[in-house]
Amino acid sequence: MIRAEDTIFYSIERTIKAYRKLAQSKIKQVDPRISVDQSWMIKELLDNPDSSQVDLANLLFKDVASITRMMELMVKKGFVHRRVNPENRRRNLLEVSKKGKRVVDKISPATIKNRENALKGISKKELKACRAVLDKIFNNLFSNA
Repeated sequence: MIRAEDTIFYSIERTIKAYRKLAQSKIKQVDPRISVDQSWMIKELLDNPDSSQVDLANLLFKDVASITRMMELMVKKGFVHRRVNPENRRRNLLEVSKKGKRVVDKISPATIKNRENALKGISKKELKACRAVLDKIFNNLFSNA
C-alpha cells in the first residue's frame, strides 16, 4: 500500500498549507482583522467588480454558503459594501469600500514578497512544466469522473 506521504497529492497539499500559513502570518502583521481568503476576495472584487457571489465562489474554490458567510464578515468589518441589485433583487451588488482597498494595498507588497520567496530558485521553464503537470492532473480529475 502506498503511504499518503509518498503521493504527489500529499506534496501539493503540504505546499499549499505551508504557503497559506506563511501568507496568513504576514497578513496578520499588516492587519489582524483580515484572512488570506478575505484579502483574496477583496482583490478579486477590485479586479472583477461585476462578480456575483457565485462568481467569487468559483474563483476562490469555495461553496456559495462559505462565500455568503465571508461576505457577511467583510460587510460587518467595513471592507465591502453590499446592496440589492435593483434589476435582480435576488442578486446583491458588491463593492469594495475605501477601507477594503486600503487594506489590500497594504497587504499587496507582502503578497508579492511571499510569492517571490516561495518561487526562489525556480526557473520559468520549471514553473511552466509544473503548471503543465498540475493542469493534466486537474483535467484527469474531470475526464475520468
